[in-house]
Amino acid sequence: MSLAYYVEDQDEYKSIYQYSRFAIEPDEIIAHQLCEFHIIEGQLYELRSNEMEGEYDQLIVDHVEASPLDAEDRIYPPHQIHIEFRRYMPSSTSPLIKTMTVPNHVQAMRYLIKDKVAVPEHGTFERDSCEIDIDRNCYVIYLGQVVR
Repeated sequence: MSLAYYVEDQDEYKSIYQYSRFAIEPDEIIAHQLCEFHIIEGQLYELRSNEMEGEYDQLIVDHVEASPLDAEDRIYPPHQIHIEFRRYMPSSTSPLIKTMTVPNHVQAMRYLIKDKVAVPEHGTFERDSCEIDIDRNCYVIYLGQVVR
């Protein structure tokens, strides 16, 4: 399997990022597909659609805005799976609540798909949205209101 990102540009789809056939596992592909937002090479994209053609998975995304790396943002080592939990703030930087390392993408998916997320040592929150930050090697789950 492989995964490629495409953005529409003047009625054509342009490839903006691609994982080669054996560079990404099926569970990681699914985890990417669960994220509403994707940061790729300093740009923020919103997922428009998931598509597949045989063994090739494709994510069609819309460009939202530039997303330069903030000096306080951590870049995580590759080959580890990190999740950041952040409190969603629509008009400012979303503060980091907790960082967690999980053993595999299936465990990450358990957090990505939830409507309510229990963040260890912080309580249970409504899930606002999630993103994969390819530049920083992590998933980011944005949290809304505390529910418990």
